[in-house]
Amino acid sequence: MDSQFLMEIMEINEKLAEAQSETAMKEIESIVRAKQKELTDSVSRAFEGDDFEKAKELLTKMRYFSNIEEKIKLKKIPL
Repeated sequence: MDSQFLMEIMEINEKLAEAQSETAMKEIESIVRAKQKELTDSVSRAFEGDDFEKAKELLTKMRYFSNIEEKIKLKKIPL
């Protein structure tokens, strides 16, 4: 993973940890969904071009965003 991507993930995780309002949660969720859409489109192009290494790299990035989506879901569930 490149360091810029990892920094982005860390920043989103920090925002999520600090989020206290529904608005803040929705903003983070919107960012993550947009990133997932972008990555999904890129994965499709990589597979269409038989670039399996690129597809693998993109799928790994998608897993990071998927983990954040799970954290968002858990944070929304009232205890």
